[in-house]
Amino acid sequence: MFRMLAISALFASSTAIAHPPAATDGASAPAAPASTDATGPMTWVNYGAEATIETAPIKASDFLADPATHVDKTILVEGTVADVCQKKGCWMVLAEGDKSIRVLTKDHGFAVAMDSTGQTCRIEGVVKAKEIKADEVAHFESESANKDLIPEKKVKGKMTYELVASSVQILRPEDKSDAK
Repeated sequence: MFRMLAISALFASSTAIAHPPAATDGASAPAAPASTDATGPMTWVNYGAEATIETAPIKASDFLADPATHVDKTILVEGTVADVCQKKGCWMVLAEGDKSIRVLTKDHGFAVAMDSTGQTCRIEGVVKAKEIKADEVAHFESESANKDLIPEKKVKGKMTYELVASSVQILRPEDKSDAK
């Protein structure tokens, strides 16, 4: 009996290595293989609708250098999650260097995993220019894990930009693949 269990376990592990699970972001998303890092195999996990833009994503550093050029346009951007709403996962902050932007889930229609900070993400959404309101800044600050990363507090003036996401894909360890 023990020998049979050991052989079954060996076979299962060799099959998993030879045929890793496919990414969960669907065929319509830009092609990018799952990868591995120090925590093990990684896979794209989709939140919200499937992405519809099939071209390569804009680098977050390029987008954040001048978000005004993208206002009212639907874009696909790839970068790093810097903060996530710790109440429901209904917003996140995309950041590269000292530049950042708030990402809201469209109509609060979905949430992302609240432990996604530091992960690579792809976001498809519409860029909006918006007036900063003190009560909204306080609200975001109350839900933030990193209060130093509040994009609205870094802006000089009364206007900021935000990305209203219809689709978010996050590269996560396979054991944390909890797409909603």
